[in-house]
Amino acid sequence: MAASARKLLPTEKYGVDPFFWTYIVVSVLIVAVALFLITKPYWEQRWLIEKINAQKLKFITQEKEVTPIDQFKLGCMYNSLKDFPSALAEFEEVEEDFDEVRYSLDSEDAMGALAARAQLHNSKGFALMKLEPPRTAQARREFVRAVTYWPEYPEALINIGKELMKRKRFDVAVRTLNTALKWQPGNEQFSEYADQARKAMDGELSKEEMDKMAA
Repeated sequence: MAASARKLLPTEKYGVDPFFWTYIVVSVLIVAVALFLITKPYWEQRWLIEKINAQKLKFITQEKEVTPIDQFKLGCMYNSLKDFPSALAEFEEVEEDFDEVRYSLDSEDAMGALAARAQLHNSKGFALMKLEPPRTAQARREFVRAVTYWPEYPEALINIGKELMKRKRFDVAVRTLNTALKWQPGNEQFSEYADQARKAMDGELSKEEMDKMAA
């Protein structure tokens, strides 16, 4: 009788609870991802500063091996760091020696030298636009110089298109932005600028949107 009763009673089993450990692991992962996202800007800035310091050290220890392209890359790093005065100083200094770039490229790579020069002027124009106060007229000249060396350079065309939109030259802006979009058809940012210019040309934007565009 007692044996039969024991068989009817529920028995307790102890061991690893899969749900509990899954909850713990997922919670730890969520906290880790959240901490990474919160601290990501700090780490990106720190890594960028370390890259800049390494590049500057190369200028000191390997001076004979430094090329204008190396100095141009340093200026681009300063742009990424948002240290625009330092970026502009690098671009202006390297511009004087940039003709030497063609000697470091293949003798038949004429386009490479022109593209490098276009990138220099576009990056310099970007730095000029971001100064406080912005040097807009000079920046526009640099963007135009960029497309002089590379007539269909997408990034320079986008910058020119944005400036044309600010000046309400929407018809020219549409043509310019469409040319840039032709070379990077999958670029969502380029598509957005081109769409804005078309809407502005057709009078489909509100006054607030127009004011925001001109800002």
